[in-house]
Amino acid sequence: MTNFLKLPTKSRNLFRVVVETPRGAAAKLAYDPKTGVFQYSRPLPVGNTYPYDWGFVPSTVGEDGDPLDGMVIHQAATAPGVVIKCDLLGALRVKQKDPHGAVIRNDRYIFCPRKEDAPDKPVAADHLPQDLRQEIEQFFLSSVLGTGKTIKLKGWQDAEKAARSLGKGARAFRRNNR
Repeated sequence: MTNFLKLPTKSRNLFRVVVETPRGAAAKLAYDPKTGVFQYSRPLPVGNTYPYDWGFVPSTVGEDGDPLDGMVIHQAATAPGVVIKCDLLGALRVKQKDPHGAVIRNDRYIFCPRKEDAPDKPVAADHLPQDLRQEIEQFFLSSVLGTGKTIKLKGWQDAEKAARSLGKGARAFRRNNR
């Protein structure tokens, strides 16, 4: 059984993203490392679906103790457990307050498949159009309705700064798994 959490973060210069919830899904799925399966987590608010594949960057950990989150911008829907090698486009910085009042940083990293794997690549690796950024922001704001969590969007990071944040998450993972 593969432990997706412990896959290498990168392959050459590309980040790996493990898909948990495919594009078009109306429910959030989550990887359970104890059983090695992707299981139903919760429904999205009525009328919402994931606009792109959603998952995590393996061998990273964030302030919430989970792997760092990743959204893969491309035209296809995959399936839970698919690993995509990606270019990093940037990150949406997010402050999240959980139902118990704890406030953490829980950024959303935005990726696109490497060009050879996705000839229909919708964006350049160094640029997310403003209208796409706004659509992604609206999705994340609406996706937490009914969870008891609240989020505040703190702006966007370019790919270089986002890569440094991912590196920090990879170092934290290594420290926690010695």
